[in-house]
Amino acid sequence: MHLSYTQVVKRPALLHRLTGLNVKEFEVLQESFSAQYDQQVIQPRLSAPSRKRAAGGGQKGALKDPADKLLFILVYTRIYPLLIVQGMFFGMAESKACKWVGLLLPVLDATLGEIHMRPKRAKGRSLEEIIEEFPELKELGILTDGTERPIRRPKDAVQQKEHYSGKKKRHTNKHVTITHPKTQRILAVSEEAPGTKHDKKIMDEAQLSCTTNLAMRADSGFQGLSIGSAEIIIPFKRKRKKKGEPKDELTEQQKEANTLLSKARISIEHSNAGFKRNRSLTDTLRNTRQGMSDSLAMVAMGLHNLRVSMRASYQC
Repeated sequence: MHLSYTQVVKRPALLHRLTGLNVKEFEVLQESFSAQYDQQVIQPRLSAPSRKRAAGGGQKGALKDPADKLLFILVYTRIYPLLIVQGMFFGMAESKACKWVGLLLPVLDATLGEIHMRPKRAKGRSLEEIIEEFPELKELGILTDGTERPIRRPKDAVQQKEHYSGKKKRHTNKHVTITHPKTQRILAVSEEAPGTKHDKKIMDEAQLSCTTNLAMRADSGFQGLSIGSAEIIIPFKRKRKKKGEPKDELTEQQKEANTLLSKARISIEHSNAGFKRNRSLTDTLRNTRQGMSDSLAMVAMGLHNLRVSMRASYQC
C-alpha cells in the first residue's frame, strides 16, 4: 500500500504519528502550501521560453494532489527515512524521491514563512521588535539557548576540528534560539554555526540590540554576554580564590536564585524537544546538498511554532 492523504486522513492518529501534525494543522498548512508550490514550481515551468507542451501535458508525477505532496515532505522531515524507503512509501524510485525532497523542502519552508510560523533570523534584530509583537514579554522576559544537531565526521581535517563539539563528543552544527517563556514559541534563531563555536560568540555575531530593560534568561554558556540594556540572567557558579584550593560554596540565596532560573528555563528545554520531534534534526545528517542542514532545522522550528499557535495546551 502506498501512502496518500485521502487514506491517511481517515486515521488521524496515523497522520499525527507520520507528520507530527493533527488534521486541522495539516489543512491550515495545505492551503498556503498549494499556492507556494504553484508559484515556485508550476509558474516558472509554464513561463519557461523553451517550453513546448501546453499546461497539463507531459508525464504525470506520482504525487498528483497538493495534499500528497505536503504529506510526502512532512513524512520525510518527521521520520527522516532513507530515500529508498521514502520512495517505497509513496510508490516511486529512490532517485525520484530524492528529486521530490529537493523540490518540496523549499516550498514547505516558504509556506511556513508566509503564514508567519518560521522564526525570523536573529542577526541584526532589535529585541524591541519582538516585544512589539508579543507585549507580554516586557514582563515575562525571554529565554535563549543553544541547540546542536549531529552531522557526519567531515573528511577535511580543518572541518573536523571546526565542527567537533566537546559537549556532545561528536561533530555537530548549532543554532541559538530565542524563545517565549510561556508558549514555547521560537521567536528568533541564529544562523547555523559549526559545533565548536561558543554560544556567546554566536550571539555576539548576531549583533542584537536592546534599549529596554528586558530580562533574558540563559545558561552559563552565555557568561559575559551583553545586549544593550537587556538584563542577562545566568546561574551563579562556585569559584575558587586561588588555584589548587577548593571552590567556595554558594550561599542559600544564590542556590535559590539558581533554582528559580532553572524552573524558568525549563520552557526552552521543552521548546527544543518540541522541534526535535522531527528526526531530520536528531538523526545524523545524511543530505549532502549545501544548506540542507539549516533548511531542515528551520522547517522543524516552523512546524513547532505551528503546533504551539494552534494547540490550547501551549496557551495555558
